[in-house]
Amino acid sequence: MSYAVDAVFDEAARLLERELRRLQALDQARDHLSDDKFDSEGVAAMSRALTFVVCAGILEQLMRELPAALSSDICGLQVVRRRLPIGLLAILETADFRRCAEQNVSVLTVRSKLVKNIVAHIDDDRTVASFEDDLKLADGRTVGEKQFAALWDILGLPGDWRNDPKDLFLLKEIQQKRNSIAHWEQDPVAVGRMKSYENLQAVTRSLGLLLDHVRLHICEWLDSYVDVRTAPVP
Repeated sequence: MSYAVDAVFDEAARLLERELRRLQALDQARDHLSDDKFDSEGVAAMSRALTFVVCAGILEQLMRELPAALSSDICGLQVVRRRLPIGLLAILETADFRRCAEQNVSVLTVRSKLVKNIVAHIDDDRTVASFEDDLKLADGRTVGEKQFAALWDILGLPGDWRNDPKDLFLLKEIQQKRNSIAHWEQDPVAVGRMKSYENLQAVTRSLGLLLDHVRLHICEWLDSYVDVRTAPVP
């Protein structure tokens, strides 16, 4: 079955493939883009440093668009609230959670209502309404492990968000290098000179494999709701 989330991951895969082709083309042209004395301005190195900016941008776009796609898929499947994992139920109650932070008498009622809703969750047959505005994965900061860990927690996904044990290092490197370039904490030429085209192609491929892993788990999670629609209600 095709989902709205598929289009989001397809676009990320397309952009990663484009970046991979760019790196391969530059690698083939390396004799004309050398970091030696004939490239005193570091044109080749700067072109390599751009990979970290591109990968960070792809991740940001993914996390910006994923909430709307998830909301659309869940609403389209007409999932009832009692089928939801607690993490996603908490997202649906975002408005009341915000009001609970206030300090006045009316908040006492809000807190009571919130607890009652959570307790009643097990028997709640209301279909899920749109929650895209309350599921904020792109919060203005460079995307890193927290967004992936949050997805696993909110959706109650099995296993680990990592496709490979090195994925934590992968995201940290993309995050740190992107920020150091964007805030000029490091000269992009210096960043690029620390990496070869082969290194950066490996980064791009590893990120693609991680996103494939995440996509598979989310689609299997959505499939589970397709399966229960025709199953008898326990």
